[in-house]
Amino acid sequence: MREDAERMVGRAVMESMKRSVQARDVFKKMLGDVIENLPEAGDAPDVDVIDSPEEVVVFVDLPGTKKELIDLGVTEDAITVKARFERPLGTYLLKERPESETSRRVKLSAEVKPEQVRARYENGVLEVHLPKLIVVKPHSITVE
Repeated sequence: MREDAERMVGRAVMESMKRSVQARDVFKKMLGDVIENLPEAGDAPDVDVIDSPEEVVVFVDLPGTKKELIDLGVTEDAITVKARFERPLGTYLLKERPESETSRRVKLSAEVKPEQVRARYENGVLEVHLPKLIVVKPHSITVE
């Protein structure tokens, strides 16, 4: 979906949407669901979401934080990641990484089982495996 939106309005506009709440609201009205999973205004981690028959896997880029500083929340249809950063003291010549905290909420493509979620953080990437909720189809019974 993100690629569709980037093709439609261009990368520069997409970047401005991330940084401006007003711009995001305007483009959300114009594009609707195409931008549903874009990050809110401000710094937000990049994500990849993979949908397989058994599970949804979410990869979240969180370089520079520790796993103890990551807060992961999962509901049946969304994942929320918040991470804090311990910034070194000093005079910065260039400062592009998130200031102290970042967060991202992603709506999932299928309902999942929050109690069976597995997550691991390695090399700056949070990997979250979310088993899908398997819905059993009711059997049709012929009434005599």
